[in-house]
Amino acid sequence: MEDLLKSSLIKGLIFSAFDKFGPTPKYIFPDILDDDELKEREKKGGDHFRLSLRDCIQISIKNLSLLLGDKALSDEDYIISQDHFGILPYPDHQLTALTYLRFIHTNFHERPIPSAFSILVSENKRSYLYNNINHLKPLILDSFTKLEVLIADGYKSKEAVEPLFKDLLLQLIDLEKRPYAPVTSQRKMKILFSGLDDSGKTSFLLSVDRKYSKLIGLKPTRGVNINSIEALGANIFLWDMGGQEGFRENYLSKSQIYLYEADLLFYFIDVRNMERFEECFTYLENIINRIKAFEQKTPIIFILSKVDPDIRDSANIEENITIIKTRLKDLELDEEPEIYITSIFSIFTILRAFSSGISRLSPNKDLINFNLAKFSKDANIFLTLILNTDGLVLADYFSDQLITLTEYPKSITFPTERDNLRNVFEVSAPQFAMLYKIFAKFRALEEDEASFKIANSFILFKKVIISNQSMFILFLMDDEQKREIINQLLPNFLKRTTDLLLRYIS
Repeated sequence: MEDLLKSSLIKGLIFSAFDKFGPTPKYIFPDILDDDELKEREKKGGDHFRLSLRDCIQISIKNLSLLLGDKALSDEDYIISQDHFGILPYPDHQLTALTYLRFIHTNFHERPIPSAFSILVSENKRSYLYNNINHLKPLILDSFTKLEVLIADGYKSKEAVEPLFKDLLLQLIDLEKRPYAPVTSQRKMKILFSGLDDSGKTSFLLSVDRKYSKLIGLKPTRGVNINSIEALGANIFLWDMGGQEGFRENYLSKSQIYLYEADLLFYFIDVRNMERFEECFTYLENIINRIKAFEQKTPIIFILSKVDPDIRDSANIEENITIIKTRLKDLELDEEPEIYITSIFSIFTILRAFSSGISRLSPNKDLINFNLAKFSKDANIFLTLILNTDGLVLADYFSDQLITLTEYPKSITFPTERDNLRNVFEVSAPQFAMLYKIFAKFRALEEDEASFKIANSFILFKKVIISNQSMFILFLMDDEQKREIINQLLPNFLKRTTDLLLRYIS
């Protein structure tokens, strides 16, 4: 293991679990040193990475606090069946880790045990984790599953588990050597915008960029237009793929160029053009088959475009939306289709769809949402949204009790009133951010928050500062008095999730 680690950019591997002493590192590679040994090594100028036991305990505490939060192990609802990945920085050690958190089941403890497994790299190499996360996750899951079986009856000696960790490290080293796994100074991502010609792809992108003047007389995209933006500290390359038949055939025949290693795909369907639905779904199925052939899990977000406000409630549009949703559910997808209904005349519907896509690129989103749900339940809040200053929704929580708070007309487009309300607030959230900034600019706000009364509900919109970065949090509640408990619990939530939010994308 020692020689392998010296030849790799991987600095170390740590498995931690909660026991009677609290968060405890169980298996550590390379071997730990005591403080005196570390000081002696530093004097000699040794270049091989080492941590002390105290360092590893600190890492274990930081990791497992994200699973447990402020809860005690005796709490009935602490057991979570889900597992979570996150990319976490450890600035005291100039390290970043891809960490897998999971409640493991054993024969020696009656309750699932909180555990964490971390792959450590130098802070300046963290882009390796982001750029290769979809390749790293399966390797970690496979090794962790084997480890869980191995320790089912009790923790084994380090020598007994070392072959498993060594096998994982060999696979990680092999991944380092592959051409698609470069170590760059900044994370780079590839987002595809695909669909038939005249399905609204370019208009969507221009709306996101708020270049409204370019919408008039817009010409069809010929081939692929590639632009880059910088969002949340990462370079994102946007591929606007023209949808004419000849171009579509080219993308499919040269899928290793166009579809390979795509981090995200937006697929556009013109709701008003029912005559081309069959053509649209044939093209979509061909794309999905090519992606599966690469054995890559590229998330797909479906944009039902051109649903303008003046036709939104018409019978034929509602019928077309129902047809599209039914067809999407019949596809062999890895997950439930994520669908957004948009119009260039409602910029916030487009911003919300784009925001959802960006959030899918974050390895930390699920872990942030997990902690946000615990915080919201403790505060008895029915809806919580975290936004950046541009109005992008970074994380969200929605309670099943949401529909009891406000009265909003039911729509056939959404299966339940809760989904309808959820959509309303997600789309409205960026508008709150814009209003807040306008009021703040003219100093109309005495505090870093604003409040609104809507029907039977109360909205609190707060500005928070996280390591000099501004963010917004929107709360929906049934009682204004809950502002007090929010202010009590919020500092701990922000402290626990600060690193996750700052490392949202890169």
